[in-house]
Amino acid sequence: MKNSFSHPDHFIAFIHSIFALRNSDKNHWLKKGVLATTSVTAIPSARMVVIRGVNEKIHLEIHTDARSNKVLDLQINPQAEILFYDPLTEIQLKCFGRVKMIHSGPLADAAWEKVPESSKKQYTTLLAPGTVIDHSKALTYKAHRHFCIITLETHGIEYLKLGDPHQRVRWSLKDGEGILENLVP
Repeated sequence: MKNSFSHPDHFIAFIHSIFALRNSDKNHWLKKGVLATTSVTAIPSARMVVIRGVNEKIHLEIHTDARSNKVLDLQINPQAEILFYDPLTEIQLKCFGRVKMIHSGPLADAAWEKVPESSKKQYTTLLAPGTVIDHSKALTYKAHRHFCIITLETHGIEYLKLGDPHQRVRWSLKDGEGILENLVP
């Protein structure tokens, strides 16, 4: 199968170009993805997340409540994957690697300042996300924030383009070098 990417650097340049497009399109397919983790009970757990930022190393930034199950999962096993899919181009992109979490300090404070005022309230509920509550009771809030930045440090990317023929490649870091492998779709 012929690969349209002749070098790992060409593939990474392509990935940068499609992530750059997300900045000008509010509904771009790379704005939201499915974050997969392993739960405390070793069961896979997946949920939609909003990607708040992407840097030159393709590290993906997510904001969450520090008491959420995803934070608990990642404290036990910091390996994760984020899956994206574009139904228009039929491209599936999986970014996988290790996460780092920041709960406080200058980086957390700077990110917090960028959170819209209307959204900040979601990080200040008295009870943690996922807590069972009485449907007749209103949520209560407090002044303390439970804000956490999760950054997926991408160690690999798997790209699948459906078509005739399908194309599937994997870029990964091995000993600090990017390598590109063709995969059977």
